[in-house]
Amino acid sequence: MPRKFFRRLSAPYRGNQEGAAWYLRPFRALLAHPVYFSINRRSVTGGLVLGLFVGVLPFLGHTPVVVLAALLLRVNLPVAVVSTWIANPLTYGPIIYGEYMLGSFLMQLPPSDLHLGQPWIELALALAETWRPLWLGAVVTGLMLAGAAYLLSNTAWRLMTQRRLRHREARRRGSQP
Repeated sequence: MPRKFFRRLSAPYRGNQEGAAWYLRPFRALLAHPVYFSINRRSVTGGLVLGLFVGVLPFLGHTPVVVLAALLLRVNLPVAVVSTWIANPLTYGPIIYGEYMLGSFLMQLPPSDLHLGQPWIELALALAETWRPLWLGAVVTGLMLAGAAYLLSNTAWRLMTQRRLRHREARRRGSQP
């Protein structure tokens, strides 16, 4: 089941590279390598873990970073890119707030109050104080989310594979006289 699902999902990307966009032409040979679109447990799980970890880090430009990391780590590229979308305009605010609160708790710092009516200088000084707890919380959140995703996706993949093999064996036994 997982292999069929991801194969169907990535079929358009594995197709003909002739009509590729102009900005992808320099990378045609690299993107034609089968490892970046391979559908196996290691590649898909690695792409999911990488994308979720990078997706919760507090910076802009998750997609280029995750594409470069996926190329270096040789994991499934579409899964890595899509899994960064956990941080979108609707979820980014709560994610950043939760990461900051977690980082403040771990560093045993009181959370600072940011008011939108503050002058720019005071706001810049307040943001200068918040980056350490924010990044600590982001890395801890990313590691916990990536670890949970690794365990869940690996377990789900194995269970689905075992189920498919049991069904295949049952069909073989049923068709034999």
